[in-house]
Amino acid sequence: MIKVYHPSKLTRSRFFQDLIQYLDQHSDVTLRQIKKEFATVSTVDRSLDRFIQAGYIRRQDRRYTNAFSCLTSLEDLILDQEIFVETTSPVFEELSRATFRVATSNSTNKVIIEEEVDALRERLTLSSYFYKLSKQLPLSEEQEVLYQLLGDVNQDYAMKYMTTFLLKFARKERVIQRRTDIFVQALEILGFIKEIDAQTYCLTMDLDKENLLFAKW
Repeated sequence: MIKVYHPSKLTRSRFFQDLIQYLDQHSDVTLRQIKKEFATVSTVDRSLDRFIQAGYIRRQDRRYTNAFSCLTSLEDLILDQEIFVETTSPVFEELSRATFRVATSNSTNKVIIEEEVDALRERLTLSSYFYKLSKQLPLSEEQEVLYQLLGDVNQDYAMKYMTTFLLKFARKERVIQRRTDIFVQALEILGFIKEIDAQTYCLTMDLDKENLLFAKW
């Protein structure tokens, strides 16, 4: 099976996803066969033209094949690049373990949050949460927990309140938060802080006070 990670609006369509599996499993495929297989799709011709124009599907001698290349190596892998990968290939397991260090800044202050982010953007990190929201991609089960709290929150708005709270740890080891605050709760869900006593929190990140760099690995 071919999986597509970080898909574009075009490649995350259901027809595209089903079509590439069909073309991967069949050879010498004609338009008539495609229309028969996807009889419920009313836009076959128009969609095929778009896939061909974008370079995902090849039409040659009235036969259709996949035109993209599946990932075979993690060398030169770039975070958030569109990836086609065979789930049975050795590189698929390697891909699921690949990570990148990602820094998230904000427009309110100089705080930078640095995290280890998995290449597939499935684990719960602040960076991946905002990435999925911005691209309107489905959230993983882990990320859904944060979504239940914050919803489709504006990144700048959320970062303003989360970083303002984190800044308090540059001055003291323990911070008291008496009233309920969803952004403080979010920091706890992300594993950035920990409640050590009633309404009292400590930082669980590495902190470079000089550069206001908060890191979580």
